[in-house]
Amino acid sequence: MAVTTTEYGTSTDTAFFRDITEVFRKHPEAAEKYALASLALEKQLGIDHAQQHAVSRIEDGRIITEFHDRETGPQVIRASACIKWELRGQNLVCVDRHELEM
Repeated sequence: MAVTTTEYGTSTDTAFFRDITEVFRKHPEAAEKYALASLALEKQLGIDHAQQHAVSRIEDGRIITEFHDRETGPQVIRASACIKWELRGQNLVCVDRHELEM
């Protein structure tokens, strides 16, 4: 399924993208943790985020996302476990986390 740039609204949403760019400039540390994504593919597939949730997994170097009905689909529990701690002064600080999905 191909998505063209016109479906992303880059020309019609110029003010929106300008504002988002300014937010990332004000918070450069966020640029490495967050990204802005288009929902054009989800729209083409008819995904209703109020009725469905996404479950992603890594498979053969790709991120595969499946959408499931919130009422009847499989439920996913996500957690974060610290796998490396450092003692900084009198504080024990997590420096490496691993995301878990059950």
